[in-house]
Amino acid sequence: MRLTEKVHHILTNHLKEGDRAIDATSGNGYDTLFLAQQVGLSGKVIAIDIQDCAIQSTREKLESAGLIDRVRLVSEDHAVALKKLIVADHEGVAAVTFNLGYLPGSDKSIQTRAESTKAALTASIQLLVPGGCLCVTAYRGHSGGTVEAETVEALMHISRAQGNAVECHQPESSNSPPILWVLRKR
Repeated sequence: MRLTEKVHHILTNHLKEGDRAIDATSGNGYDTLFLAQQVGLSGKVIAIDIQDCAIQSTREKLESAGLIDRVRLVSEDHAVALKKLIVADHEGVAAVTFNLGYLPGSDKSIQTRAESTKAALTASIQLLVPGGCLCVTAYRGHSGGTVEAETVEALMHISRAQGNAVECHQPESSNSPPILWVLRKR
């Protein structure tokens, strides 16, 4: 099972009608669309991406599926957007997803960075309701990807020490495959 499929499997069993969720790196919109389907008519999703082209791609997918009314699109750095949600005393969320790296098919120089990702993950954990689920897929095969994946790993170890349940899923490979971290907030 690919890691994206694993994330969807985990969230299918976790999310229910009326939940709130965040796609912190909306990219081409696949995870946002999935989340919008899972939260149902009374649920809400916030989709964040720093690139306008990613937000537009996500918008098009949602409009085509008739689910745009379930999603708020935010064109901003994920750390900044998530911190704003905390300051605004946003309602807690049941799930947050991240696909780190760069937007496939676009400018590879625009990518998530370890420092911003660390701040975004810290904010995400704060936004999760007890029992909430954070799924982070870290791609190591690009410039900066290894450092970012190590930053995620360090944060996950700290979170585990704080009592959160943390799992790591890594495909077997001789290369540098992506790593999926799943945190369930205590």
